[in-house]
Amino acid sequence: MALRKFPSVAALRGFEACARHLNFSQAGAELHLTQSAISHQIRQLEELLGVELFERSGGAMSLSPHGAELLPVVRTFFKGMGAVVERFERGRQQESVLEVFVHDSFANTWLIPRLPGFYAQCPGIRIRLNTEEFSRFEDPNVQVAIKLGAKGASWGAMFCDLILLERIFPVCSPALIEAFGEPATLADILKYPLILRARSMLSGERVCSPSWEYWLDRNGMSGAALNCALTVPHTSMAVLAALRGLGVAMARTSHLSDELSCGKLRRLSADEMDTTTGYHFLCAPGKEKTPDIQAFLGWLKTQVGEHP
Repeated sequence: MALRKFPSVAALRGFEACARHLNFSQAGAELHLTQSAISHQIRQLEELLGVELFERSGGAMSLSPHGAELLPVVRTFFKGMGAVVERFERGRQQESVLEVFVHDSFANTWLIPRLPGFYAQCPGIRIRLNTEEFSRFEDPNVQVAIKLGAKGASWGAMFCDLILLERIFPVCSPALIEAFGEPATLADILKYPLILRARSMLSGERVCSPSWEYWLDRNGMSGAALNCALTVPHTSMAVLAALRGLGVAMARTSHLSDELSCGKLRRLSADEMDTTTGYHFLCAPGKEKTPDIQAFLGWLKTQVGEHP
């Protein structure tokens, strides 16, 4: 049979229902169609095939020889199609979901912009991000955390891998550089309006970076008279303010995606300053060897290498 004359699935379903009920009204009720709609489907199917599928005598309906020949073919088709659809659905349900506990700022500025690359590389794994506190991390169903902490921090019995050591450097919009001129020295940067980060505590511990005070101290400069244009609680907010041209932010490598490469922000110093903190990959001991977690950790390491 030529493909252009192949019956529609709706017409074949109507025929199969009529063959079981031998009654258009009952077949229509099963398929939520009117008797007229079912009758129209059967008539179109008979015209397409050029044969009669049902015989009518004395108000009773029965399959014609052609209908009896077609019926097992149609039922085999629906059975095979049903099996394929069920297999596809099972495949979707079995798709791996990896729950990752992560700081919301890190997720928004570093991880999410890169996740399309992970999905392209590992299409069978889906990520569920959880930015709640890590109180549920001891739950055996919780799989992975990416947590900020000091280098050499103890994470108990957890498997730990330091995946991203933070570095800091000052950034601002190109328009701000145009307005104030290129700084000739590090001290010249202090002539710019600066965006300061107010929060200095994390989980009860003092955070030494990223802050202007830390940067100035490491460079042997005084911060007695900083030209403060804006004070914000988070580094991600400082970066956003810098994008808007409000001043110079002390950026962290974990809080930038493509702002530098696309020219939205520019460095005011070529040197990046090491800090004492970084992002650690945590999971229950032994789980780092499971395929999904191994794939995710391996991908994270390539991203750190390619896009520090």
